[in-house]
Amino acid sequence: MPSDRVKLIRRFLALSDDYDILGLEIQSLPGELVLHVRFPDFDMNEMRAIQFKQQETGFINVEELMKVRHAGYNRPRAVPPKPQPKDVTTLRKRERQRAFSGVRPYD
Repeated sequence: MPSDRVKLIRRFLALSDDYDILGLEIQSLPGELVLHVRFPDFDMNEMRAIQFKQQETGFINVEELMKVRHAGYNRPRAVPPKPQPKDVTTLRKRERQRAFSGVRPYD
């Protein structure tokens, strides 16, 4: 049986599968775990919307290109896809939540 410390470390390592984060640092000290998470200072959903627009229409305007560049990506296609959890239980739970909230699956 894994200890609580091991379970927590595994969960922390899985954070990047569920959320948009730039970096994750875990430090294990006697009696404590230190977690440092770096979040982007830009909206990843907006970056993905620009990427989708470029894929659909074939072009974006200069303002959108500057937003992508400011976020640290050279081109819209360099924006990473939305993280998807690998845990089947989490995926099923999200699908049930969408079904009961009335949100269509592709929104």
